Amino acid sequence: MAKNNFFDIFNDPAVPAVQPEEALPPAKLAKARGTTITPRQGELTGPYQHTNLAIFLIHGKDTLKNQEILTLQEAMEQNLADVPDPKFHHTLTIQNRGKLPMFIQAGDIIKGGIQDRVLPYDLIVPPESNNVSIAALCVEQGRSFPREGEMGTSFQMSSEQLPGRQLKLAAYRGGQQEVWNNVRNLQANLTRNAGAVAPQSNSLQLTFENPQVQAAIQTYLAKLEAVPAGKGDVIGFAVAVNGKLQSADIYASAAMFQKVWPRMIKASAVAAVAEKEAGALAQTPAVDEVHTFLTSADKGQAFRRQGPGNTVSIRQESAQTLAHDTCDASRQNLVLHHVTSA
Repeated sequence: MAKNNFFDIFNDPAVPAVQPEEALPPAKLAKARGTTITPRQGELTGPYQHTNLAIFLIHGKDTLKNQEILTLQEAMEQNLADVPDPKFHHTLTIQNRGKLPMFIQAGDIIKGGIQDRVLPYDLIVPPESNNVSIAALCVEQGRSFPREGEMGTSFQMSSEQLPGRQLKLAAYRGGQQEVWNNVRNLQANLTRNAGAVAPQSNSLQLTFENPQVQAAIQTYLAKLEAVPAGKGDVIGFAVAVNGKLQSADIYASAAMFQKVWPRMIKASAVAAVAEKEAGALAQTPAVDEVHTFLTSADKGQAFRRQGPGNTVSIRQESAQTLAHDTCDASRQNLVLHHVTSA
């Protein structure tokens, strides 16, 4: 795994000081990370495949029992979250007016303001809280004014997830120019494979909304979107594009997974369209390969960081993969989201 600057964006002077990153030996790691569902405990089913996109479902027990958490999309739709746009700044703040905690997932895209942004790291926003800091990167190079019918002072919606390994890694590293470069690459690939013309604003969000992109991903969604339906114990999934495993996401409950699944499978479909290789028949990874992928970072050095809100982040890296746990400090560091990425 390439060296990255995972927490560098939190060094922005406008963000309240956070605790320094702490290296965790194995004995301390076991105490620092609360209740979790590990990949070894989850049963894998699949692959479920359409052309160059393969999905494996991860089954397991809920660890977040009888407790509800709002996604950012839900909170914004219910007018429970305010995200002002401070203009040309890599730090935003959020207000959670609801009585439930709010989960922001790395890769959530927020639309509106004077530039659409992506939120590159997980964040748990406590209920009824104000001015919780959020790292943000622009995914719309060139616009610096509100669109017609939108407010330039705040963001109005969050319905999309960042697609593709390269773009996610660029956001994870916190490099604005790298994000813009990868947005352009994605748009060029979608233009080649779907016939979509990137909008003049260079908006990633508007690219998703392009009718030709929508038509191209619909064939994937028609085949794969309903795969988890009726399976009440699904808590996550792994995705492979062109026969190569890219990522796996596991959540603390089946209810959390069901909330994020529509945007996650859509992002996976966008990546598959963009990365489709003409004439290539992708080999599908075996289930054993997925198990190995999910556990490959286990022996890597672990690092812990207390982030904004109730967020505690723990990451481990190997030469091939990165594993990252997002823990809720208000629930004895219970792991809400585990992600493994290539």
